[in-house]
Amino acid sequence: MAKLLLKYEGVTLSTYKLEGDNVSIGRLADNGIQLDDPAVSGYHARVVLTPNAYLDSIKDVTLEDLGSTNGTLVNDEKVDKQLLKHGDNILIGKHLFIFDSEQGQDLERTAIYIPDSDQ
Repeated sequence: MAKLLLKYEGVTLSTYKLEGDNVSIGRLADNGIQLDDPAVSGYHARVVLTPNAYLDSIKDVTLEDLGSTNGTLVNDEKVDKQLLKHGDNILIGKHLFIFDSEQGQDLERTAIYIPDSDQ
């Protein structure tokens, strides 16, 4: 199961399992991941999990900014919507998360051949 690791100076402070169809991130208490930080919007971002089109047991994980005031960064670039890869750095306010797909590098090295539909 994919998860977000909240890190500070290389130490994991919290682990958040990504379950269900989506997980909201923000300052308000009804978010799946609540961050006590004035730089974080009430509803700052959302992680969306969707079935992978090619691999039945795999879910694609997308991070969406919800129009936050200070933005959401993935690997130091501001994003509105970003498909996450294992090891991506996510910055929300002053909180640094590392995306752990729990599929690691094994799938990154796997090639999937999709034949042309003309054949």
